[in-house]
Amino acid sequence: MKGSRWFIVFIVAFLFIMFAIEYHLPKNFVWKPTFGHHDEQPFGCAVFDSVLSSSLPQGYTFSRKSLYQLEQEDTTQRRGILVISDNLRLSDVDVNALLKMAERGDKIMLVSTLFGRYLEDTLQFRSYYSYFSPMALKKYATSFLKKDSLHWIGDSTVYPRQTFYFYPQLCSSYFWGDSLPEKVLAQRVFESNEFRYETEADSLTTDSLVYMPVAMSRRWGKGEVILVSTPLIFTNYGMLDGKNATYIFRLLSQMGKLPIVRTEGYMKETAQVQQSPFRYFLAHEPLRWALYLTMITIILFMIFTAKRRQRVIPVIHEPANKSLEFTELIGTLYFQKKDHADLVRKKFSYLAEELRREIQVDIEEVADDERSFHRIARKTGMDAGEIAKFIREVRPVIYGGRVIDAEQMKVYIDKMNEIINHI
Repeated sequence: MKGSRWFIVFIVAFLFIMFAIEYHLPKNFVWKPTFGHHDEQPFGCAVFDSVLSSSLPQGYTFSRKSLYQLEQEDTTQRRGILVISDNLRLSDVDVNALLKMAERGDKIMLVSTLFGRYLEDTLQFRSYYSYFSPMALKKYATSFLKKDSLHWIGDSTVYPRQTFYFYPQLCSSYFWGDSLPEKVLAQRVFESNEFRYETEADSLTTDSLVYMPVAMSRRWGKGEVILVSTPLIFTNYGMLDGKNATYIFRLLSQMGKLPIVRTEGYMKETAQVQQSPFRYFLAHEPLRWALYLTMITIILFMIFTAKRRQRVIPVIHEPANKSLEFTELIGTLYFQKKDHADLVRKKFSYLAEELRREIQVDIEEVADDERSFHRIARKTGMDAGEIAKFIREVRPVIYGGRVIDAEQMKVYIDKMNEIINHI
């Protein structure tokens, strides 16, 4: 009993130590962009949404509706719609709904690296897409290389011009085209030797520097469509990256005094839910306490079952029926010896016994063949002539020692099975 007590103490101490170590271990960051409302990883939006909810006096809400669903809502209050995604390929239905809301006076901000050809043709712009690699970002950050600069060139009467610095992997996408919307809000600076296009009518080139738009707006009806090509900045990382949150708030200020609704309707389904296997249980207090009580019960069960227990009494199972297996084995032996006639004899003996027992007919008595064949035919519904032909054909094998092959054996046995099944 004393040894069991020490064993219980050891188990409990071990569990507490493991929990403490696990709690104090540094958390591993996942650098995959999700833009999820519940995701607290660098490229989620849990911190981003929390800060905006407490910072925007006009209101900041969260939705999972599409642009079409938002446009169908019967509301007279004008809103700012915010969509953040890394690949926002809008359909013509979404674009038409977006333009209808803008025409009524809503302001829609689309933050993505891709926007879909229909929207690009409608607003007359093109976007350059650059694939994001978390490994490239880590290498660049650990190499202590200089960050790229984004220049704010919006209305100077509201905000003075300012330069913000980000890693190039966070702002590598930009806009280009022959005729961009009339208002450019921010530009990224490129070295001319790293620029992707030789000449662009919309870009400003100064010696070895090229300035490409990364944020711009277009008036549409009473409202406005704002396009931003740097979605990775609109995340937890961008919000906590030094003083660069100012850049985010300057862009959001283009919504004016409208309440802002951020929709996750264009994100992957896996990013729209909290990344936890127990998220549903933890979200409801009764289920949460049920989970806690279950864990406590398991721990108590482990403690009390750690004592010495009676040896398990073995279960004696009922002997299995091996008759079918034995029959298959005997049949296999006959087949391998190619004694096909003997197998037919045994099957015929079984058939004769079945007929004697079920319909009182003895097919081994040749003198009563006519009466026997007609009685079998009446009982089974088969043709009497067919039965007579088969029995007279198989008798030389049974009594005369006629040799048959495997195909003939199968034909005879199948016919006998047919008669038995029709009795």
